[in-house]
Amino acid sequence: RRARGLALWFSLAVHGLEGDVKSVNTYYEDPHKLLGRFDFVMANPPFNVDGVDRERLKGDKRFPFGVPTVDNANTLWIQLFYSALDAAGRAGFVMSSQASSAGHGEKEVRRKIVETGDVDVMISIRSNFFYTRTVPCELWHFDRAKPPERRDKVLMLDARNVYRKVTRKI
Repeated sequence: RRARGLALWFSLAVHGLEGDVKSVNTYYEDPHKLLGRFDFVMANPPFNVDGVDRERLKGDKRFPFGVPTVDNANTLWIQLFYSALDAAGRAGFVMSSQASSAGHGEKEVRRKIVETGDVDVMISIRSNFFYTRTVPCELWHFDRAKPPERRDKVLMLDARNVYRKVTRKI
């Protein structure tokens, strides 16, 4: 983790930027107090992370829709992005397609997120979208300031057959 922090610091320095880079586990720590502070969030988190200590997450305001009962962090990432947004914030992020179809505790968390009315668009993307991963994924979009007449609607696009073949694998 230290090497990644140094690489990020170096990248910031090369581009003439400053930052407060910290090495933490964002599930358990929020050193920058990010709750409700962002106008925009863009992310590509690691998919299907397991081994999260769910007991350590209980009562954390960054997980307003609850902690899933399964050992998979997809809905935790989604909640982190959602809870970082301010009242008019927007988010766009990539997530494993498993996050929108998994059952058990994930299904309940997902239902609560959709019921907020802030899920705006979901786009299904085919396998091999990324050079290093073959899993199918989805692009999620939140809009906390979505107009009232659209709050009960989610635009769902199936883009699994919209692509340009680069190589046999890509």
